[in-house]
Amino acid sequence: MNSQLIQQGRAAYRAGDFSAAAQMLGAAKTPSEIMGEADHLRGNALMHLGMYAEAAEAYAAALNDGTYGKRGALLTNRGKALAAVGDYVTAAQAFSAATQDASYATPFKAYLGLGNALFQSGDFANAGTAFRQAAIDGANPAPAAALGELGRCFIKLGRPADAVETYRTAIDFAGPRDDTRALNAGMGQALSAAGRPSEALDAFNAATADGIYQLTPEQADELARVHDSLAALSAQTAMATAPAPAMDTTAVDSLDPTGATGQFMPDPSDTGFFTLSESEMVQQDRQDRKQAKVRRRHRHTGLKVFLVLLLLIVLAAGGLGFAYTRGMGIPSQESVITDLFQAAGDGDTAKAESCLASSLSEDAKAMIISSIPQGATVSVEGMDQSMTETTAKVKASLSKGGEQEYTVKFVRSDNHIGWAVSSLDIDFSAADNQ
Repeated sequence: MNSQLIQQGRAAYRAGDFSAAAQMLGAAKTPSEIMGEADHLRGNALMHLGMYAEAAEAYAAALNDGTYGKRGALLTNRGKALAAVGDYVTAAQAFSAATQDASYATPFKAYLGLGNALFQSGDFANAGTAFRQAAIDGANPAPAAALGELGRCFIKLGRPADAVETYRTAIDFAGPRDDTRALNAGMGQALSAAGRPSEALDAFNAATADGIYQLTPEQADELARVHDSLAALSAQTAMATAPAPAMDTTAVDSLDPTGATGQFMPDPSDTGFFTLSESEMVQQDRQDRKQAKVRRRHRHTGLKVFLVLLLLIVLAAGGLGFAYTRGMGIPSQESVITDLFQAAGDGDTAKAESCLASSLSEDAKAMIISSIPQGATVSVEGMDQSMTETTAKVKASLSKGGEQEYTVKFVRSDNHIGWAVSSLDIDFSAADNQ
């Protein structure tokens, strides 16, 4: 084994002279000699040169060196080389073996290669499984590409709805390394297959908006089908909304009894016009006017109902707004203070705290609850209300007789609709406090 040629081959490879690197590394050892690193680098150089079959042989030789390691990387590279020459069956075997190497740091590369080989072989279900594994691999810095390939599998499997959701997730996860144009083109295919041509057209337009991405032949065919579908839908809509065919509008003389100008006068046997007496004409005129009046009334009924409903909604909204500015709320101040005293008296601390303002500290909440006597019944004696704050005078009837008065302040609760207690102070100025 020629160590000098190996060193020169490494230097040439690092310098990007792949042709020289492949020649030097190939000449540095005989075919019977085993050196995984030399064959590995030679395989990489051959891949850069497009000599895929020779690269696959070099990787196979490197795999014979059990002391070299890097089995997962070598198998993945060999799979890529085999796939490049169209040997997808053997390539899939290499990729599958690479995924079994527990020391391989980037298994998503093997799963991506495996998915592509299986897809090219027509095994779309197992290809989708491989692409899914690539997408969920935590080491994969660009899972969106794998999700895009999974979407292709769903389309091939006749599951367009799943394909749409997969492409949508891929676009959400897309990063700087991902081609969102290709993902949008795939989304267009999926939406078209799902029978959503308008959305499909939007996706295709997003893919080609900047003029950089070129649709694949398959995608171009799908876009043509989208245009055909939209054209057919437009034609159907036009037919459904088209007015009834008009009568012949050729200029005629309406007084021509012979029809020489293209229009005949009414036939007495068809219309009865010429057989009506004067009284019958008057009666007919009255009936026509009555029917016209009914038709006008019917035409305006829907408008009147709409206007009445709109007026009621406006009045209700105005009433609610006025009530809110006057301090109304759900729950009301009376309901909140009653629930607070009841819960505190029963020892239900959680319910009592739900009646208090969330801005209060835990110590402040505990002090308010502890100041409420057990068994007391409470009533609101007076209240000064505004839109956001309320001050109330509250009287508590004690269980053993006597009364206690409090000054209670309320603020709007977190939902801005109801009320919550922000402070509760004993009113010692009341003469009958005990």
